[in-house]
Amino acid sequence: MADLTGSGLALRPSTDDDVPALAAVATRQFRRFTGRDAPWSETGLRRMRTVPGRDPGRDFPVVVRDGEVVGWGAMFANPPYLEIFSPLHLDPDLDDDALDLALDLLLEHLDGLALAAIAGEPPDTSRVRTTEVVAQDERLRSRLEARGFVVDRDEYEMAIELDGVPDPPTWPEGITVAQVRGPEDVDVVVALLAESFAEHPGDLPFTPELITHVLSGADLRTAASAIAHDDDGPVGLVVCRDRPQAGYVWVLGVLPRARRHRLGTSLLRHAFHGYAAAGTRLVTLDVDGGNDSGALAVYERAGMTVRTRNLVLQRPFGP
Repeated sequence: MADLTGSGLALRPSTDDDVPALAAVATRQFRRFTGRDAPWSETGLRRMRTVPGRDPGRDFPVVVRDGEVVGWGAMFANPPYLEIFSPLHLDPDLDDDALDLALDLLLEHLDGLALAAIAGEPPDTSRVRTTEVVAQDERLRSRLEARGFVVDRDEYEMAIELDGVPDPPTWPEGITVAQVRGPEDVDVVVALLAESFAEHPGDLPFTPELITHVLSGADLRTAASAIAHDDDGPVGLVVCRDRPQAGYVWVLGVLPRARRHRLGTSLLRHAFHGYAAAGTRLVTLDVDGGNDSGALAVYERAGMTVRTRNLVLQRPFGP
């Protein structure tokens, strides 16, 4: 690590010891614009850094000043590498010059990783680099736009406050439901997600390695997670993972042949019932505003409302 700028800022790989600082920077940034703590915990960040195939130091670079972490980013790249995503977390107390430099240090490093990821891939003019900002963070947004990013779509954190234990869902005719067990269900979960999201634009991270990682985690809430079947086999699922002081619907998917029967709503209510029965009162999820499968309407019908609005920004990338 060297400060080649004379600014006191330098970029280096992160270490396990940096995780509390990563959480603190993300929380300061998120709280500045929402008034709430960030939804990511140190435990969640540690698990995020240890997804199979990920280099936790290289892929989670940090910007430091006088030994203190003041910014960090991450690289999420999945075949076919059409939308390579990098979250960026910067201390909101950085002055304008320091913010600009920290952002440039992170983007230069992460763009290098993205170029390495697509080496050997066929050229694709639709390939983009993406990031996101809280909608109220106009300062970071303007700096990203000055670097060629444009707002592409909204992404929403949705939430529901559970008052008591709701009635369990009523399932559509012909549907039976089994609790997600854990790694034993990797194959069926991978297959369900591949078909459920086959029409989703861009890249999907639902590899067997990632699903094994998720279904093996201590944060998996099996009582709120379920796989639905009809006479021909699995047709839908909901997988839930705990977050600090909240339940989290990590993914909800329904096969095309089972849609329009409110199976998605029933799976969501199954998750709410499981969490409420265990004493959890807040459940959240994230939804891409570019998702045209009707997911947003499903969540709103189940009683969820938008809690945080984020902006997804993108710029063209690579050959």
